[in-house]
Amino acid sequence: MNKSVLYTPLFFFACSITAAAQQRVLQNIAAGILPDNLQRHICILASDSMQGRQSGTEAALKAADYIAECFEQSALRTPYDSSYYQAFVTQKAAGVNVIGLIEGHERRDEAVIVSAHYDHVGTLNGQIYHGADDNASGVAAMLEIAQAFAEMLKNNCRPQRSVVFIAFDAKENELAGSDHYVRHPLFPMNKTFVVLNIDAVGRVEGSPNGMADYLMLIGADRLNPELLFLSDSLNRRQNLHLYLDRTFYDSDVFTEAFYSFSDQYPFARRHVPAIYYTGGLHDDLYRPTDVEERIRYDTLKKRTQLIFYTAWELANRPTLTNHKQYTR
Repeated sequence: MNKSVLYTPLFFFACSITAAAQQRVLQNIAAGILPDNLQRHICILASDSMQGRQSGTEAALKAADYIAECFEQSALRTPYDSSYYQAFVTQKAAGVNVIGLIEGHERRDEAVIVSAHYDHVGTLNGQIYHGADDNASGVAAMLEIAQAFAEMLKNNCRPQRSVVFIAFDAKENELAGSDHYVRHPLFPMNKTFVVLNIDAVGRVEGSPNGMADYLMLIGADRLNPELLFLSDSLNRRQNLHLYLDRTFYDSDVFTEAFYSFSDQYPFARRHVPAIYYTGGLHDDLYRPTDVEERIRYDTLKKRTQLIFYTAWELANRPTLTNHKQYTR
């Protein structure tokens, strides 16, 4: 009897068990992304002691240190001579990006980036601009996704591609931190597979249709329409029941403007597919009233879970099709 006839079905049966087991691990770890953990991060980053995290201040460095400590607790690799810090001085601002790395398996020279800016506008006229939604919420989501990837490693599930977690500084200074990174990247732009940038995802008052469980995915259909279909598929498959919107309030002008206002934009200009995740506008943005008590943690949990599932899928997906260039 030809042994290959016997072994081939057994091989594929073993692979299917492995894939099914990994999916169960993935879902269990996603379920461990809890509102309490998200709240803990936001309470620290949006506290009075952080003084609004204005770039170049001691308070911003304190926030950077907290993020680095979380990376260390998640056992993320240090990419810069035993340091998580990428310092920069430009005409726009001086600051420090905080970068942690999970090395991939077969495609370790390619990278998926999960990012969020941690800076805000500081203290003005004696009032602290806490920036709980903008953008302690995005950093909290990124930190929980990093921890989720670390838990996958503990369960012997290593992603095929490397995953880079970046807390950008100086977003409020004309994207100085992300602009510096794309000029001095950890992975070349042509090896950067996709960028998932999280900015202001903790509130629901900006719902375009009155639903609390929604999320805007700006740019998901720009450089690569497959990102849009993937997001829809994962949202359904994982039973998250989020309403996913691809525009900024059905306005092409708003969508284009806001896509250029956050840290995915320097990557998109270099033809790297990128999604900008946001909850949209609300009255507390850039005001002292953007405080932790107004975050909707039930919705933030679902949004974070979707981005985690998306990051894991993209870190293991063989390729993306339908790539097109974005030249604005």
